[in-house]
Amino acid sequence: MEIWLKQGENCLRIPVLPSSYQVSTSQNNTTVNINGLGEINLLGKRGLTAVSFSSFFPCHYESFCSTIIKRPKEYISLLEKMKRNGAMRLHITGILSLKVAIETLDYEENDGTRDITYTLGLKEYRHLSIPESSLTSQTQETVTVRESPVPKAGRTHTVVKGECLISIVRKETGSTDWKPVYEANKSTIGSNPNKIDPGQVLIIP
Repeated sequence: MEIWLKQGENCLRIPVLPSSYQVSTSQNNTTVNINGLGEINLLGKRGLTAVSFSSFFPCHYESFCSTIIKRPKEYISLLEKMKRNGAMRLHITGILSLKVAIETLDYEENDGTRDITYTLGLKEYRHLSIPESSLTSQTQETVTVRESPVPKAGRTHTVVKGECLISIVRKETGSTDWKPVYEANKSTIGSNPNKIDPGQVLIIP
């Protein structure tokens, strides 16, 4: 058996095989309690697979080493680099091939032998892919909203007996410029801005 971590040009073969390794999977099921039926198990989607193992990087080559060794600190530096870079491929020959990322790396140096013992925690990596059609649809919807703003509603004023156009404009806007109001209501007032009738509803732009 061989254990490899491969990430582009970075490639690491575990020099001393662990005595065991752990694989953990989950299903993300949900248990609900339904009145009259009791507990029901609702099946969920498969969770991410986790793999972990412990071993050591020897300072000197031994007969049990599966490959020519580097210095222990070089292995640690390479693992830290691969951890920063992200996803990689884990190969356990004949057993498992999985795209993973390094979750945890715990290690310590033995003062007597200068070997470095370590525990490596890996978790399955899934690439998030958003369909292009969804992005296009969302973009078009956003553009449509921006191109069709909701018009701002104007105020209205109902004419009462004794009012004239200038008095209404002064009351509603604080100005004496009656022409914009007249132009906005010309179809209601008619050709004579001095003649307005009670009950007419005028738009105040």
